[in-house]
Amino acid sequence: MATQKVWLVTGTSSGFGNELVHTILKNGHKVVAAGRDTSRLTSLKEAGAATTKIDQNEPLDVLRRQIEDAIAVYGHIDVIVLNAAYVVTGSLEERTHVFILSCRLNGTPEESLAQYHTNVFGILNLYRAILPHFRGRKAGIVATVGSMGASMTDPLIGLYHSSKAAVRNISLTLDNEVKPFGIKTCLIEPGYFRTNLLSSGTSFQLPETKIGAYAEINEKTKAFLIQRDRKQSGDPKRGAQVIFDVLTSSGCARGREVPKTLALGSDAVKCIIGSNDEFNKRVEEWRSVSESTDFPKEEQYY
Repeated sequence: MATQKVWLVTGTSSGFGNELVHTILKNGHKVVAAGRDTSRLTSLKEAGAATTKIDQNEPLDVLRRQIEDAIAVYGHIDVIVLNAAYVVTGSLEERTHVFILSCRLNGTPEESLAQYHTNVFGILNLYRAILPHFRGRKAGIVATVGSMGASMTDPLIGLYHSSKAAVRNISLTLDNEVKPFGIKTCLIEPGYFRTNLLSSGTSFQLPETKIGAYAEINEKTKAFLIQRDRKQSGDPKRGAQVIFDVLTSSGCARGREVPKTLALGSDAVKCIIGSNDEFNKRVEEWRSVSESTDFPKEEQYY
């Protein structure tokens, strides 16, 4: 059994975050479950989790206080899992429509900015808020939930996918920066899991056509999402257990180091490998053209 740790998980009111909290408790660890609205975390509190408010849309000084409150519950944090996210749908040209994964913005004037404010700048600020604690302890794990979407360019979800591509690079850069302090990182990129994410009437709204030229692609996307709902290949319970095992080097990951990246789900594995292969193939096809821009070798210094 993994040595008991103290976890802080954001975006726990539903979906993956909620399932992960239950998995952590089931395995005998302590967890502080965080969300923007703590009234939605009552069932987790009843299950044995401590609960606290963390809204990554808040300014950094507010987030620092919220992280300090979370640390104060048990005196320290061993693992933080940044799970909250925000999804904008719609073509890049259209006025996009919004649905929410784990937190809600009110009165946002510009949805593209809101997408990046939560998924990218919010993540950066949470890193900034927790890292002094981990550096002081010379230990800690920062797990960031990204998406296989970082490798995708599907229409109508481009802003979300691009934000997750940014998160991928930020997490990998963070790993290089904090490794000397004894801090580990893990970027978790799930595929489609059978949560309530795609269910109309919960936290999901289908994209709306704002420009007639995009009507056909909007309808095709709606049909795809409706058909996919509740038929996703990923099992949230199995996924949560794998995350727990990987971050504690136990169970299916016993004896293995925490990886920089973890694709979660067979579809995520296929998507990420396929995207990388396609990209590498294109680079190779244009190698001679790309390399023709260098100075002559005798004028190169490295």
